[in-house]
Amino acid sequence: MKNKKNFKNRYYTSLAVLFLAGTIMTPAGNAYAATVDANQTAGDDKTEQAIAEVKKTGTVTLRGTDRVDLKALIDATDPDKVADTETTSPEESNTTTTTEEANVTGEAATETNSDDNTSTAATTEDVTTAEKPVTVDPDTTTDETATDNDSENTAEQPTDTNTDTNTDTDTDTSETTTADTTVPDVINKAGITASADDDLTMADIDSASGKTYKTLLGKIAGFIDDKVTDVTTGIAAALGYPLLFSRFGTQALSDFRTLLDPSRYDVSNTWTDLDEQYDPTTSQAYYTAAADWWNNTAAKEDVSVPYYNNANKEIRATYVAHPDSKKTVIIGQGWTERPDWIGVVSKVWYDMGYNVLMPSQRGQFASDGNLLSFGYYDKTDWKSLVNKVNEMNGDDGEIVFYGQSLGANTALEAASEDGLAPNVKAVVADAGYSTLPALGASLYNKTLASANSSLGKLIIPIHFDNIPFLPYDKIMKHVDNINKFFQGFGLDDVSGIVAAAKTTLPAYFISTEDDAFIPNSQSAAMYDANNSAIKKLWILDGNVGGHASANNAVTEYQSNIQAFIDEVNKANNLKVNVEVTDAADKAAVSENVA
Repeated sequence: MKNKKNFKNRYYTSLAVLFLAGTIMTPAGNAYAATVDANQTAGDDKTEQAIAEVKKTGTVTLRGTDRVDLKALIDATDPDKVADTETTSPEESNTTTTTEEANVTGEAATETNSDDNTSTAATTEDVTTAEKPVTVDPDTTTDETATDNDSENTAEQPTDTNTDTNTDTDTDTSETTTADTTVPDVINKAGITASADDDLTMADIDSASGKTYKTLLGKIAGFIDDKVTDVTTGIAAALGYPLLFSRFGTQALSDFRTLLDPSRYDVSNTWTDLDEQYDPTTSQAYYTAAADWWNNTAAKEDVSVPYYNNANKEIRATYVAHPDSKKTVIIGQGWTERPDWIGVVSKVWYDMGYNVLMPSQRGQFASDGNLLSFGYYDKTDWKSLVNKVNEMNGDDGEIVFYGQSLGANTALEAASEDGLAPNVKAVVADAGYSTLPALGASLYNKTLASANSSLGKLIIPIHFDNIPFLPYDKIMKHVDNINKFFQGFGLDDVSGIVAAAKTTLPAYFISTEDDAFIPNSQSAAMYDANNSAIKKLWILDGNVGGHASANNAVTEYQSNIQAFIDEVNKANNLKVNVEVTDAADKAAVSENVA
């Protein structure tokens, strides 16, 4: 009985110390202890004070309702400079017996030892106890300690990029925990910005008003045109849908594209059209070795998981284990991208120390199914893939979502899912689309422009507003209805912008100026929509290699992605406690962090 009582005393003592402990040090040794002071004004933004105090003493005093922009705090404070800062000891924390700790947003990390000297902290990307801090605006990417101190704008996100201040790739905006390499929040020498065209949805198309005719003859002609195009666009959609959405159609299209361009998957494409600024000599050496590695050396394993909602069908993937690594990247493939090609590209991640898992989507290559869902169902399948990875490598191993083209959108869709395992740390979306209607409109208008260019050279120039008998809005309405009938969801349900806005995982959006398939402005649109505390945009200027070719600039590609991951890990390892010493504040803090 005495032992049981002693155990209970120890247990409650441990809990008390847990709540009262000072800040656990960051990996480099920096301690951030935040103590609530009842004499301060409620709701103040204390970011600048926190930066100054932490640099000076390693601690800062805050009120429970104060706001702190954690990203600015991370960027402005170098753990190496204060590595000798000591954390608040349990004995110091216990001097106030009425104190209660409020862990702000994040994953709780606790550690208890046998001496009851327990420390605790909240690993977090958001220290704000009242509102979410604004992500660093791209207009301030040249300022390493950029902070938004306007309390009225704490929930706003930047809506466009500043092409004048984001052109210097040597500008540091963040620091990494494992290297001196840094990467700005925005690298956009090409000056690409999003437009309203990148936000096009089926809802916009459905609500658009049709042509109006004032004369009787015009009304008759309009009526006939309307009925005829209903039929022609319906036929076009019926023929085009399986080509775009089915296993057979997409593979046939891929084979046809390869027939037209036999060198489509030639590894030399990674350096042949690469501008000198991206060091094509290094890319040639790297991808020559990468192709040899994938084809002859990589120890490939077959991995499968059941559909998330159908145990009778499987998602199949190729897995390459990195020796003694618990880090894993799950890679989404492009729409018609051959698995062996993304396998060559996966060397970029393998060389960064990651295990590589490359699943085919539903209805694509190795996986079951006959129709591609463009991420709609795949996003839930990726939960099963995460569980599979954690079974193989343990649930403490870092997982990153990555994809190119359609794979980028699948990765974003998966990253936006609720209930993801906490060890999924970030998403990298390379050359994704903002919405399917926006992508379709871009391709349609390019085709129309090409036709008008040729017809405009005739003796009597001809110009069409639409491809004859095939107006875009009607085609898309038919495709949308066909997809709802066969798959149960609409095209607006697989929106890159919506997924980007929903995910709170740190996100990196990448595209190239010379992407002729998916407009690079669509990556900018997704970046603008994203609300993650850490987000970045990189649009490579000049000649890189076309669609989904950013990885051709392999030196910068690896360096920038690694710096992004380092920044994410640095944020995740930052520990912050809020110690409440005023009874009135306890309820307020509890309400704000619930």
